Amino acid sequence: MSNIQILIVDDEPDILQLLKISLERMGLTVFTAATICAAKSELDKVSFHFCLTDMKLPDGNGLELVEYVSEKYPSTPIAVITAYGTIHHAVEALKKGAFDFITKPISIHVLRSLVANAIKKSSSPNNQQSGQSEQTSLAGSSNYIQELNKTIEKLSRSQSYITINGPSCTSKKLVAKCIHYLSKRNESNFYSFDCIEDHQEIFELFGDKSHQGLLVEANGSTLFLENIGGLTLANQNTLLHILSRKQILLDDGSKLDLDIRFISACRGDLEQKVENGEFKRELYEKLCVVTVSTISLMQHKEDIPGLCKILLNEYSEKWQQLPCKIDSQALHTLCNYDFPGNVLELKNILERAANLCENNIIRETDLGFDDEKQPKLLSQRHDKNLEDYIEEIEIQEITKALELTNNNKTAAAKVLGISFRALRYRIKKLGLD
Repeated sequence: MSNIQILIVDDEPDILQLLKISLERMGLTVFTAATICAAKSELDKVSFHFCLTDMKLPDGNGLELVEYVSEKYPSTPIAVITAYGTIHHAVEALKKGAFDFITKPISIHVLRSLVANAIKKSSSPNNQQSGQSEQTSLAGSSNYIQELNKTIEKLSRSQSYITINGPSCTSKKLVAKCIHYLSKRNESNFYSFDCIEDHQEIFELFGDKSHQGLLVEANGSTLFLENIGGLTLANQNTLLHILSRKQILLDDGSKLDLDIRFISACRGDLEQKVENGEFKRELYEKLCVVTVSTISLMQHKEDIPGLCKILLNEYSEKWQQLPCKIDSQALHTLCNYDFPGNVLELKNILERAANLCENNIIRETDLGFDDEKQPKLLSQRHDKNLEDYIEEIEIQEITKALELTNNNKTAAAKVLGISFRALRYRIKKLGLD
């Protein structure tokens, strides 16, 4: 590793020396600087694989250096050292393009893990073009989608934990997937776990004597914790303990260093759950280093035409037939509907229309809307709330997938774009077994 060059920026000589010695023991070539000015001078002369800077420096704030490196040397990951209790500085650094952060007092074990991961990223500058065919951005022309794609790209360069907030069925899992497949972890599978599991299923996350658990399986990759607010307080404590130690205890008594990028999502207001005592504040603060927000489909209707095209192309590939097109009147009706069920409802309407239309052209009559331009399923809602309505759509989608695959749950999960575990849970929850 002697050809790997690291720059450390800190004005405290003792800390600088400690970091230098620790990293040199990894076989790295370490350069040091005590000011932003000196760091910029080194950066302009030497090609570094990684840069680590303190937040507080004699001639300015470490954020200035983060911006400088992100703009001039985007292939060089930069991390920041923050004092305990100044997590807001770390979050600001991540927003400006920092790869990660580490808090004082510095753990040498954590430092070495951070540097090793940064070097992997720096050594694989073409990771994003590694042949990965998975989706790395959201389709759409609205300002919301464009800004969200910029956020996805920026967050893919860091390692920090993320929480995605937003209404049900607003592509939170897709956002998480895009971040993963743009990141250095994209050669590994994307993993997900629905936290609204009963006590008999939680072992699949943490493992037991006969099962290693998803945390072990997903080590080195990204794990999406869907409906994180559904974890019981006891399981929250278990997860907090693992995150705090950054280690997983294996069945043989040995310990596995934890290297998972956690991305969480919650249907409701997670912060309100904290205030109500339903979610542990310490776990909330660990998981919500960075937050991303999604919005309902009715708030970015200009993206509906593009979404329709993508969804119909997906159905065409799945069914191995030519893609359907939507005539202007049908598209106008869709664009003027508010979609309380968000993207899931749009998928449901389009799939039904694609099955019923003639000559591969979807007309207004194929949408299944009533005379008031409301889907018939919606007009039958009566006093059902949104969650019940979405549940009804889920039942329809799962039933169709099971019929299509002759009740093969593994194949049905693939058709639906969810894990087998998630499908099994939903079948049980919805009473379809």
